[in-house]
Amino acid sequence: MRTVMNAKDDMTSTRQTFHKALMLLDRGSTARGEALLRDVIGEAEARQDDVALVQGMVCLGELLCATGRADEARPLLERALAIRRDDDGVAVELQRARALLSGRGGRLRDA
Repeated sequence: MRTVMNAKDDMTSTRQTFHKALMLLDRGSTARGEALLRDVIGEAEARQDDVALVQGMVCLGELLCATGRADEARPLLERALAIRRDDDGVAVELQRARALLSGRGGRLRDA
């Protein structure tokens, strides 16, 4: 029982970090928000939390595109799309990743 609770606490912590990153980005703290998104990705990989991993990668990919670093965004977005999930938990993020990679959602295609 303790292991299950720890796993849930870890996922909650990762998702809280993700939401804090979004808040910082909304407030214009791009560097701090980017650093937290990178933390989210690392935590989600370690905890095998595919939902948080996809969310973190797509959000970071979008940020990188918006800040002129599309070449850095492409591998993140491609990795996000490679994660197979058949639920609505990541559908919006995966749609956004496809749009960014195709050039419909930003400047990635020009990179």
